[in-house]
Amino acid sequence: MKWRNDARSWGLPSILLHWGMALLATLLFVLGKYMMTLDYYHPLYQRIPDLHRNLGVLFALLLCLRLLWRWSNPLPAMHAVPRERVLALLMHRMFYVVMFAIVISGYLISTADGHDLLLYGGVELPALVSGVDNLEDRAGRVHWFLTWLLTAMLVLHAGAALKHHFVDGDATLIRMLGIQSRGE
Repeated sequence: MKWRNDARSWGLPSILLHWGMALLATLLFVLGKYMMTLDYYHPLYQRIPDLHRNLGVLFALLLCLRLLWRWSNPLPAMHAVPRERVLALLMHRMFYVVMFAIVISGYLISTADGHDLLLYGGVELPALVSGVDNLEDRAGRVHWFLTWLLTAMLVLHAGAALKHHFVDGDATLIRMLGIQSRGE
């Protein structure tokens, strides 16, 4: 497996960041929905939100790393008609915008009361915005909406990859799995 992307295929860091972030986003979604069901007396009432916040910070760091890696590497050629190429590029850009907005809204939920965000290991992220009326609720509604939007986008993304594989018969999905297709 090669390290950097080229015109024909994705490099290992791109593949690992893609699938790792997909799994982490799914885990964050499940944890977020589960923690909403916990009542105050549940033994995990504090632990699950702490885990969710810590994994959210990890997601933010991976997102920044992924964007830097993306900017420093070429995109492999797309196996698609021009209209699909435009849609794919728009969808990928929208992914970044929505993921960053989810991270920011999650941060605002956690620091709305003016207290720093305490992470595992004693690391503190400062509260940069406070004193805004109903900030936690407003950011919470945005966070909730964006997580569902991201989920819908992920379903469309997976459907497009499956369409490329099973209908078009091209190597789009195979390349992101890190498998060399015939002729490469």
